[in-house]
Amino acid sequence: MKKLLCLALSIALLISALPAFATTRDFGSVKINEIMASNGKTLKDSRNESPDWIELKNISDEDIDLEGLCLSDGKKNLEKFVFSAGVVLPAKGFLIVFCSDYEKVETLADGTVEIHTAFKLSAAGEKAVVSYQGVILDIVKFDQQTKDVSYALKTDGAWAFCDTPTPGAENVFE
Repeated sequence: MKKLLCLALSIALLISALPAFATTRDFGSVKINEIMASNGKTLKDSRNESPDWIELKNISDEDIDLEGLCLSDGKKNLEKFVFSAGVVLPAKGFLIVFCSDYEKVETLADGTVEIHTAFKLSAAGEKAVVSYQGVILDIVKFDQQTKDVSYALKTDGAWAFCDTPTPGAENVFE
């Protein structure tokens, strides 16, 4: 009886600890944080090319499994890119998504995941859209971009061009 009670308590403790290791599906915590639609030399992909990119930020304290979340460059077709299973945006972390006109999700030798969408961004200006099941969760409209100058979210919630792009890190404005 004592062993059964210890086993039951151990299982209950294990089950109560599981949510701490699980990922969430709180897509409202996924925000567009920085955009570069005219990438010259700021960031290279694994093919040593410099495609456009969108940086996503997780503002929550939990990892987010992005399966089913969508990215697009407009409202007409919200599902231009759909995240597959296994792509996780770490708590308070960042994820770069290359907009290269060829879709690919690849785990690199260093264990990082490189993501490419089947659409590019227009340096003349357009939108970046995050959605889920047809509902727009975040949308950013940007104007003409200059090569290697990003469009980034400031801490006060305003968007501005940034001469010092920070892919994969907090935005810095001088």
